[in-house]
Amino acid sequence: MTTSPGSGLPPSRRERRKQETRTALEEAALALFAAKGYEQTTVEEIAEAAGVAVRTFFRYFSSKQHVLFGDVAHQRLARLRTELAATAVDQPPLEAVAVVLDALDLDAAEQRQITRRIRLMDEQPSLIGMYLTLMNDLRQVVVDFVAERTGLPPHHPYPLLVAGAAVTSWDVALCAGLAEPEPTDAGPVGPASRIRRAAFAALTAGIPATPPPR
Repeated sequence: MTTSPGSGLPPSRRERRKQETRTALEEAALALFAAKGYEQTTVEEIAEAAGVAVRTFFRYFSSKQHVLFGDVAHQRLARLRTELAATAVDQPPLEAVAVVLDALDLDAAEQRQITRRIRLMDEQPSLIGMYLTLMNDLRQVVVDFVAERTGLPPHHPYPLLVAGAAVTSWDVALCAGLAEPEPTDAGPVGPASRIRRAAFAALTAGIPATPPPR
């Protein structure tokens, strides 16, 4: 049973209606993106297909891009920044990044949402640019963290290598996950997490836990 966030109680009728409206908007948007294309779909069409007013769309999503990638992707960006900043200052930066990435692995339900969007990109190649922009935003969060934690400039190879490994491991897991059986349970992590962790370990095998002396 779904519960109210943080309360452990069943959701109220108002909360259920809000979630139903959000789901209806996402379903309408993804169906229209697949049928017409992302650029050709308007917010007005999404709202009409979901049976709500345009102003209601903007109560839940800030833009078409937001509804395209969903809260899963956008919340990951904010959580990545917050949780990296909360790591111990004496923790080696590579270890800190690894721990936070593990904590942010997708659960089964989230993986289903992301997989649907990755498949949509296969049908609509014009969406790839926005996916790459999102990945670059994630990369920049890691670059900024490692640079600040080590005192290195953001364009130094060490922050760039660590961030590149982090984002590439995510990308590999998301794309390779398309070949995996779609998760059906509500487990704490989806099968893509195994791929991501293995990819990150392989990509960082030659990167020192802390940067070499300058």
